[in-house]
Amino acid sequence: MAKKLFYGARKIRWIFGTLLFLLLGLSLTMVMPVETRGGEWPTEAVRLIVPFSAGGLVDTFARGLQPYLSKELGVAVVVEGMPGAGTRIANEYVYAQKPDGYTILVGNSSEMTVGEIVYDVDYKTEKFTYIDTYLMEQPAIVVKADSPYNTLEKLIEAAKKERIIFGHIGTAGFYHLQTLLIEEATGVQFAKVPYKGGAPMGSHIQGGFIHAGIVGFGFGVKQQNAGNLKVIGVCGKTRHKIYSNIPCVKDIAPEFKGGQYVLGLLAPPGLPDKIRDKLEKAYQNAIKNKDFDKWAKKCAMYVTSVGHEEYKSKTLDIKKDYIIYKDRLKALLK
Repeated sequence: MAKKLFYGARKIRWIFGTLLFLLLGLSLTMVMPVETRGGEWPTEAVRLIVPFSAGGLVDTFARGLQPYLSKELGVAVVVEGMPGAGTRIANEYVYAQKPDGYTILVGNSSEMTVGEIVYDVDYKTEKFTYIDTYLMEQPAIVVKADSPYNTLEKLIEAAKKERIIFGHIGTAGFYHLQTLLIEEATGVQFAKVPYKGGAPMGSHIQGGFIHAGIVGFGFGVKQQNAGNLKVIGVCGKTRHKIYSNIPCVKDIAPEFKGGQYVLGLLAPPGLPDKIRDKLEKAYQNAIKNKDFDKWAKKCAMYVTSVGHEEYKSKTLDIKKDYIIYKDRLKALLK
């Protein structure tokens, strides 16, 4: 009997000891830095959050980058669309995630900064973790492929005499602001319609529901090459370095004050430098891949990489440039 009690007590001590060991291990895992759990980061799929609708410039870029970034990281890369509210939904979502490197915003810094200036948002532009840029381009003005307004001059002249319906992405955001600056510089007034992305707007232009609109340059050229739309102008202060035959607004309206957009990859605040550096290097290696480069140029995407420090600096410069329009943009919400 005493022998049974001895072995019974010994078994109970063993069970409790094992449970204590497992609980202790779980606790250590929960507080352990992400890069030391189960080996070096990454150990699971990385999510690319796209703040625009499917088929547009940013979504196209993310899906094009996906296989090459996955190859560099050694894990799956998943693209998730989260459109709406001029990118603010996606911006706030990523900002609130754990800084573990598994949730990345395929961002539009121009929209992000204007959103913070105008709206009561749950993010601070300067606190995101910046990884690298992917595009720095001028927005494109597009019309239907067979539109009678087949030049920028014809579109502006028509808008002085008749009702021209003009689409832009988001309300009181970057693309909306560029539209207002076009109106201001040319003296016209469009009938403006907001969209969640370039793809639905492009479909409406192609279908004849609206006359023209402002979209990402790469998306515009891609649709032009497909015979759906025509790019009749860019919103930069100078012409496009490759498509120099396309006029810029400043050519016909020297007072135009608009400019380029800056797009890049961002992570939640507090991402460890070690993980940020791995992401930055993996991204830079991915865009150097010859097959990716060939695909990007076919899509009229001239992908850039300036590094995380310069990317952040450029984004904060945009914020300084556009804060002067705060009251004007807020008035659009009333």
